Amino acid sequence: MENKSKTAYLELLRIIACFFVIVNHTNSGIFLSHNPEDKTWWVSITYFFVCKVAVPVFLMISGALLLGRTDDFRKYVSRILRIVIVIVVFSFVYYVRSMYRSGLPVDIIEFFKLIYQRHITNAYWYLYLYLGILLVLPLFQTLSVHMRKWEFQILLLVSVVGMGALPVVVRYLPGAACSYMFTEPFLSVYVGVFFLGYYLTHYVELKKSYAVISAVVFVGMTALEVLLTYREYYIRPEDFLFLEERTYLNVTLASAALFYLVRYLGSEIRQEKFWSVVTFMGGCSFGIYLFSDMFVDIYEQFYNDLSMHVHDLVAVVVYELLIFFTGMLITMVLKKIPYLKKLV
Repeated sequence: MENKSKTAYLELLRIIACFFVIVNHTNSGIFLSHNPEDKTWWVSITYFFVCKVAVPVFLMISGALLLGRTDDFRKYVSRILRIVIVIVVFSFVYYVRSMYRSGLPVDIIEFFKLIYQRHITNAYWYLYLYLGILLVLPLFQTLSVHMRKWEFQILLLVSVVGMGALPVVVRYLPGAACSYMFTEPFLSVYVGVFFLGYYLTHYVELKKSYAVISAVVFVGMTALEVLLTYREYYIRPEDFLFLEERTYLNVTLASAALFYLVRYLGSEIRQEKFWSVVTFMGGCSFGIYLFSDMFVDIYEQFYNDLSMHVHDLVAVVVYELLIFFTGMLITMVLKKIPYLKKLV
């Protein structure tokens, strides 16, 4: 089981990130309807920032799995086709549902124009980002195979740290703004985070002291985000959620800390039943993600009714768990159907 846990921790990270995505799409209404004079605001905004690590964690998982090797052309094409088919098929489900609810006819040509120009539902922007990464994956794989440790560190320093820190620094020190041409040669933060997953998996050894540091960083970054957001609430109320941007260093640092912490736990937890459950649920995480926005909408009225009888925070957690487990049940069914099981 020890060998399995070395990779099963990635499934645990998938489960965490998948649930966090749902939180990102459901929790904000609570703190937006309260203010810092209310304890509910503080709990909700903390919950919000804890879960902002979802997208960077997903990218790091992909980097850990896809980099450090070179795949053949058939594998390359297969990955791209799968995501393209997923975008078309599941976007069409959302599109048909939207047209039915609006009383409008389904127009196939308009549908393809729509999904070419933008994502059809809130969560699906990530599919387009991932598709872009897959298109240039052979180049990234070749780089990762031949890069030395210090070259990885330079890439991470300029793309994750530099590009991620600059907007935050400029926010508080406007005079620190530099020519936009300076950062043009850098790889994007998203690409940097993709490489960060591979780096943390293959170049950072497992140590208890590092895990403790990771826990401190995660808690510290979250606390800093909450406190600065409290300050922003009174200084710039029209833009007080400035620090939520997933490419900013505060979010990527917290994401890297969580990634390492779960990786360390993966080496310490040896219970076979635990990892069997984790592996099963992790295998459903993509399907849960694909259906999450639909169930956010379907269960919204349930949440509204429930919040009239219990505290908003209790209601929203029940709402989120319901979305997660309904998505898992649907995914379990689809995994029994030929062809569809390969998509979810």
